[in-house]
Amino acid sequence: MKKFFKIFALAAILCVCVIAPVACIDGSVSGDSMTLVLTDGADYTQVFEVDLNAMSYNENTGLMNVIESLKLQDKLTYTSSDSGYGSYLTQIGELTEDLQARRSIYIYTSVEKDVDVSEWASTFTYEGKEYTNSGVGASQMTITGGCVIIITYTTW
Repeated sequence: MKKFFKIFALAAILCVCVIAPVACIDGSVSGDSMTLVLTDGADYTQVFEVDLNAMSYNENTGLMNVIESLKLQDKLTYTSSDSGYGSYLTQIGELTEDLQARRSIYIYTSVEKDVDVSEWASTFTYEGKEYTNSGVGASQMTITGGCVIIITYTTW
C-alpha cells in the first residue's frame, strides 16, 4: 500500500509540474503587458511589448525571466554573468558593456518599489517621461502590468 501511495504521489506531483505552467498561459492575467526598451540614447532603440500572459509570471518574476522568455522566442540575445546579487547583464540586443570605454549596462524602471532611493540615483528620460535607475538587480526587479523597463548605458 505504501508503494502505491508513493507512486500515486509522484504521479500527482508530475502532473502539477506539467499542467501548472500551461494553466498560467491561458490568459488568467488578463491584458497585462509591459514595455522593455533597449537604447543607447542616440542611434539605437529597440522596443518590446511583452505579453505577460504568454509567460508564467507574477510580480516576483524578475526582469531576467522576461529577457530569457524573449531569447527563447528568438527576439533577443543577451549574455550575463552570475554574481552574488543575481545576473549581471554584459550584453543585450546591440548594447555591450565596454569596461575600457568605462561604459556598462544600466537599468531604469517605472516600478516605484524598485527605484534607487540612494543619493546616487539617476534618471533617464524616454518619450518625455522620466525613469529612475533600479535599486535592485535584474533578477530581483518587479514586473507588473504596464511597467516600463529601460536598458541603456551608464559611463563613469
